Amino acid sequence: MSVGINEILAKGVPVTDSEQKRILLVEDDATISDLVAYNLRRAGYEVLQEHNGRSGLETALSSDVDLVLMDLMLPGLDGMAASREIVRRKPHLPIIMLTARSERETVLEGFDSGADDYITKPFDLDVLLARIQARLRRAPVGIAVVGPSAEGGTIGTGDLLLDRDTHVIRTVTSEVSLNPKEFDLMDLLLSRPGHLFPREEIVERVWHQYYSPASRTLDVHVRHLRAKLEQVGAEVSIQTVRGVGYRLEPR
Repeated sequence: MSVGINEILAKGVPVTDSEQKRILLVEDDATISDLVAYNLRRAGYEVLQEHNGRSGLETALSSDVDLVLMDLMLPGLDGMAASREIVRRKPHLPIIMLTARSERETVLEGFDSGADDYITKPFDLDVLLARIQARLRRAPVGIAVVGPSAEGGTIGTGDLLLDRDTHVIRTVTSEVSLNPKEFDLMDLLLSRPGHLFPREEIVERVWHQYYSPASRTLDVHVRHLRAKLEQVGAEVSIQTVRGVGYRLEPR
């Protein structure tokens, strides 16, 4: 018999996937922060709370946390700026953005800052808990796992190397860090240089979700990767096949 998350919380039974996981919650509204933290703790998570962007950034960088819940509008330092710095310093740390703003441009800017997911307020606590578990758990059976959970070492083509242990792409002259989803996407494309990956396959293998034509998440991450390939002077680029997908090819 299936049991909903609210029923689990009511019984005080921890959600299995949350064991030993520590979440940093950065939210300036004390009422929302305490409510979310209370439910996260009842679900079995350890929770650290911060109420402004600067203290949230400091805690994210100095503490051993598994995931960050980051409000967008924060005093001291906004959530976008804090997320960008977290991604730069800790590219493996997943970030879920929380905000009352749902405009398309704001959502895209959230992904641009390195956020892995985006939830608009008011949100259902069941949905929030499900999103958190999805970011923390391994890929479900039947979907290939890419990235460091599959294997370590390096993979590359031409003058480009991807370090699977440090999430860095490098050429002989430069290197740059990738955030978790940029890394997974780059790892997938490098697994078969020249192969055309359909958009549906990429979304399923990297985000572990069904493809939605309305979503621009993949496009944002491809744009980021192209910029980083340019930054390191790579001799390969991500080519678009309109209406189909992407492939990695020599320039």
